[in-house]
Amino acid sequence: MILTILTMPLTLLSLQQGIAQRLAGRVSPDVAALVEQLGTEGSARGLPVEPLIQKAIEGSAKRIPDDRVATAIRLVATQLDTAATALREGGLDSDTLAIAAGAFAITAGLSGNDITALARVGATPQALTVGLRVAGTLAALGVPQADNIALVSATLRSGKPAADLLVLPAQVQSEMANGKTPAAAAAGLSRAAAAQARRGPPPGRGHGNPPPHPPTPPHP
Repeated sequence: MILTILTMPLTLLSLQQGIAQRLAGRVSPDVAALVEQLGTEGSARGLPVEPLIQKAIEGSAKRIPDDRVATAIRLVATQLDTAATALREGGLDSDTLAIAAGAFAITAGLSGNDITALARVGATPQALTVGLRVAGTLAALGVPQADNIALVSATLRSGKPAADLLVLPAQVQSEMANGKTPAAAAAGLSRAAAAQARRGPPPGRGHGNPPPHPPTPPHP
């Protein structure tokens, strides 16, 4: 217990130094200090730091004024908190990749309740992480929230590997190109995934084979 207490300040110091090194020469001192503060506080609550760093670098690279960059960084911190809370309510704790993916989905227009609904499907953390990022991409394509969550949930339940989630945005876009609305396209794919879920996972396939990295969809 004493050793844990003694090592905590060293861990925080190491985190702050790591953030400072990542941002040195790339953002203003004020922005760097804000990221260090929010990153340290968030890390203590199990939140990822990388989204804050990336937002700071992105804003500074675009020569956005510091006050606007700071506002954007604070918004990311809030979204990470919201995602973490929603995932906990869905039964998943302390998975920084899933939290970051949930924050992305929130940025795209989904809600904390949507994140919780996906978490309650019971997929592995890796598959859920992919599902959250795909859900964010579908939201950016204009798929309504209810249809979006129904499609991603049905696909997660279908027993297909998580990699099958990656094709959903392209499938929706293909249906849209044929004249369907985003909602109709998602609904059709959701019915097909639900039918697969009723039949059970294909032989030798399931949630145990997620891709090594979650997708990186375009910013909504």
